[in-house]
Amino acid sequence: MRDKQGKTFVLIDGYTLAIAQSDSGVLFSGCHSRKAISRYDDSLLIQFLARHADNNTFWQCFQAREMYENEDNRFFVRDCQQLIGESSWKLPQGYQNWAIWELIDQLFQIHGESYNEPICLWHPGSYYPMYGIPYDTAFKVIQVARNWRNLQEIEGIELLNETQWNLRFASAASPNQPLLIPQILSEIEEAASIYLLFFAEKAQLYTPNQVAAIRSELLHQMAIANLLNREISPEILARLVAYPNLQRCVIQAEKLWRYLDGASVSQEKNSLCLDWMFFDPPLPEPDFYRLCLEHFQKAKLQYPYTILFEADGKQYRLVTGNLYPNAIALLTVLEITMPINPNTLFTNVNQPTYLELVVWASQTSCLPPVEDWEMSVDWRGREDELVTLGTDPSLPQAEFFLNCLASHLARLWQNGVREATPGEYRAALKKGLLPLHSYFPKETYFLYCRGQMLLSGELRFNYGEWFDGGFLRLFRAEQAK
Repeated sequence: MRDKQGKTFVLIDGYTLAIAQSDSGVLFSGCHSRKAISRYDDSLLIQFLARHADNNTFWQCFQAREMYENEDNRFFVRDCQQLIGESSWKLPQGYQNWAIWELIDQLFQIHGESYNEPICLWHPGSYYPMYGIPYDTAFKVIQVARNWRNLQEIEGIELLNETQWNLRFASAASPNQPLLIPQILSEIEEAASIYLLFFAEKAQLYTPNQVAAIRSELLHQMAIANLLNREISPEILARLVAYPNLQRCVIQAEKLWRYLDGASVSQEKNSLCLDWMFFDPPLPEPDFYRLCLEHFQKAKLQYPYTILFEADGKQYRLVTGNLYPNAIALLTVLEITMPINPNTLFTNVNQPTYLELVVWASQTSCLPPVEDWEMSVDWRGREDELVTLGTDPSLPQAEFFLNCLASHLARLWQNGVREATPGEYRAALKKGLLPLHSYFPKETYFLYCRGQMLLSGELRFNYGEWFDGGFLRLFRAEQAK
């Protein structure tokens, strides 16, 4: 938590660590927060760890659990069992470290005699007490100190479990090596498995907006684990065999990194997105992506619309999407064919995928595959797709999706009025209108406002203004006034 004076407080394993940025550097202090020994102050030990965090000799000794010694002090590691066996620690005489004794007592009560947590011990000199702190806690203190300048601003309070802590801070301890820690890899494996679901079964679940959040999280975690924007050795891939989804993403991310000539996979604007690597390209030429990327960059899009272009006598449409705020990336490319029967464009006309809809919407003259198609498809939860397709000025069939969206919202209203209990029938329409709130084309804003007027009672429902193209006719009449 960062306060108005720029001070950050981080609670680490029962120790309160205070960090303050000043002109002379970063200041660290802290105290033990266990109630039974609240008088014990670890400030000097925490300051020692922070000051030596970037000392390579100390860091190597710390990781190897070897003694670090200079003319002023000693730092070494002992296991709980070793401490119990040392006579100097048996009774509290002189400078007894009450915090460590309390910790050891609690650990043995919880885990039994077999538990043997390593303890860091620091002896600043003959006339000072010997300070102690659990090894894992000391490790976290050093991680904070090494990564302090790269920490983002924190609003309020964040609670991190062990895995989240590793993802946030562990990269500071090993900036050039991948973090092949099981907890971290398991967390990223879960994100990778969710991400790859969007490409399963002919990308049935794939939409640019739905995939954006999980892709961003996956790339963020891969970057923290040092598995992104780098060459991946066979040894690393061998370590990832137990995490097949992550391994697949790492392999494709490395290929994309090479495609981009070493540019960042996750941060470059107007570039290829990781999604590209999980779609089969329509042409076998290895450099086809360069041609697509060239057309994409020439378009200089302000919004993530699709782009039509020709190559070798064939038509293609580039699909784009938001990579992160204010950046648009190239997601995939679709070959546009002109079928005699539009049904052949779909695996299931009643459950069309987003990419199938893009191909159909690219046809200059093509009837819907079935009569009353907009009514036969369940668009609940897919309003965002309808808005995206309906507001794309490059799609010949964009108007169909705007009228489809209007009739869908009208059916939500009608079904809600007929089926819901009093006071609940507005819920379905409210939910259906949510995706429209973040779009700014006039048609979408007009539809959003009329939906809100229905909810508030300012507007009475009129069938002709919502179905059979009535929405666009009404919109154009209003614009002509």
